[in-house]
Amino acid sequence: MARRAAVLQKAVTDMGYAAKVLAKFAKLEGTRGRSRNKRFVDSVSCAYCRGSGVDPKYGNISKCSVCGATGQVKVTPPVVTCLKCAGSGREGGDLSCLACRGTGVVSVGKEAATCPKCGGTGEDGVFYCAPCKGQGIL
Repeated sequence: MARRAAVLQKAVTDMGYAAKVLAKFAKLEGTRGRSRNKRFVDSVSCAYCRGSGVDPKYGNISKCSVCGATGQVKVTPPVVTCLKCAGSGREGGDLSCLACRGTGVVSVGKEAATCPKCGGTGEDGVFYCAPCKGQGIL
């Protein structure tokens, strides 16, 4: 009986360690405590044209400048949703987001963590946080 309890305790301890590792490498805290999950993908649907391949500003007469009319954009994994445009790929209406270049996601390092200077908000006073370039992660 004592051996069974010891085995069960070890399993719980091991699962706690696994949960800590997953929490460290899979989630990043963003603004207002929302988590930003890392995704390990090679391509994403174009956020600027919403995967249609057509430039939303000019309609069917022009192809999307971000994805080149393919509807998909190749990215370097891991990626997280862009904090500046909230994943829309746009700023100020029809302009593509300068932080993510219209893709809606930004590449981060595998060891990325919440920025200690801005606390994940991406803001530092009036301007964006310089160490994390306004993304809230390093």
